Amino acid sequence: MERLLNMSRELDKIQTNLSKLAWVQYTVGYDFGIEEAHKKVNEFMQDKKNYELVLEYKEKSLDPINKRRAEIAYNYIKPYHLSNELNELNLKIKKKTNELSMVLNTFRFKLDGKEVSSVELTQILSNEENRELRKKAYFARNQINKSLIDAGFIDLINLRKEYALLYGDKDFVEHKLKLNELSPTIFDGWKDELKLHIDKLNNKRKEYAERFLNCDEMMPWDEDYILAKIAPAQNSTVYMSNYYEVLRKFFLKFGVDLDKFNITYDIFSRKNKSEWGYNFPIQNGVDSRILANVKNKYHEYGVLLHETGHGIHSFLLDPEEILLNDGVSGIISEGIANLFGGFLYDEMFYKNFFDNSVEKEFKEIGEFKKLNYLRFIGNIFFDHELYRNDIKSLDDIYDLYFNLYKDLFGDKPFEEEPPFAYRIHYTTHPIYMHNYFMGDVTCEMLRKVFCQKHGIKSISEKPMEFGEFLISDVIKVSGLYKYEELFKRISGEEFSLKWYLE
Repeated sequence: MERLLNMSRELDKIQTNLSKLAWVQYTVGYDFGIEEAHKKVNEFMQDKKNYELVLEYKEKSLDPINKRRAEIAYNYIKPYHLSNELNELNLKIKKKTNELSMVLNTFRFKLDGKEVSSVELTQILSNEENRELRKKAYFARNQINKSLIDAGFIDLINLRKEYALLYGDKDFVEHKLKLNELSPTIFDGWKDELKLHIDKLNNKRKEYAERFLNCDEMMPWDEDYILAKIAPAQNSTVYMSNYYEVLRKFFLKFGVDLDKFNITYDIFSRKNKSEWGYNFPIQNGVDSRILANVKNKYHEYGVLLHETGHGIHSFLLDPEEILLNDGVSGIISEGIANLFGGFLYDEMFYKNFFDNSVEKEFKEIGEFKKLNYLRFIGNIFFDHELYRNDIKSLDDIYDLYFNLYKDLFGDKPFEEEPPFAYRIHYTTHPIYMHNYFMGDVTCEMLRKVFCQKHGIKSISEKPMEFGEFLISDVIKVSGLYKYEELFKRISGEEFSLKWYLE
């Protein structure tokens, strides 16, 4: 097995360099050779000697762990040995994706002629009493739609469609799911399950609209404002200068010491820096970096908890197990991150800033956010529909958007252009957003399984034991099994939305 492991180490060095270049692009907006780095990855993958080595091990009679290593290696190298046309398309896709990510990372919105950051828009949406001004801030996000289209977003979609068909898959959605070792039918029952909860969701939104807006309809530009009304404490000013010590003390409760990990934080906004939050697992167990954008508000700790969850996950993987680490599902990764992000409203974390007077409002906001998060399924299916429809123009995308949200939630179309392109995933990480929602389903499953096993109601009753459970039963084995197999191994049941909905 040593020859295959050595091959994976060589590839890891090349990919580590690519990750470092991506970090630079996302933090300061400079491209120091990402396209060339992608070419090096492609050359390595296309090397026939490497492919023959993988095939040799795939055909061997191996123990289960080595068989899984060989399977993972085969899955990632196979696409590079089907045809030259596919390889050329792959390079075109990466080149166009890189071009568009530069547009996204350096674009800045304007409000009333003045440049504003995404963080500032979020603060307006949370704090502004004037509904029309909130609406204006919400639709400022659509300013990037045309810029992204003009730079070739539809071309990128079509390249991906072409690649999937040439590969032999039904469409790009099915192609990505297969690459991620998920059943192509995994979403088949979601719309029906969602319909059972739409009335409850819409009634709760109507209830809050009547309570806080004196009207019967909550619009997207009202959501952050209403959340701030439910729990004003989440918008409290806090000082981020000691963010690391706050995070370190919190994670110690789970037996995890951040001081032992080489995690770099870049958390304050600046020009040409991506306005999203990311974890860059430069090299598992060696180097992890976190990008965020904060302006001293309590709710921004949610991003830091989430991304630190990613960093911890990265460092709790064995750096020598490069192949098995490549087999870790994005759902597990996002699930662990979401799990820790969810502690924002838990006393275990908020007692660093507040007394128990916030308990009621934090419980209420947590319950509503969980219910309202069902609307995120719209983002997941919109991503899918981009690859299942013939799109020739920006208007086609808007029609698709409005029809989908009407079908799923009964929404009426806006008079304005819907913001969509600002969500970077559609460009850089297509057919990925399900990882967040399925990660939350996984969180709920892990909580329920652990609490049932220990006869408790909350993880906070036994955080140290939960940390041990998470490390031993989830993280350490997460590369050994495909996601659906791991889910069933832990829960005893097939994956289902019921873990989240019930």
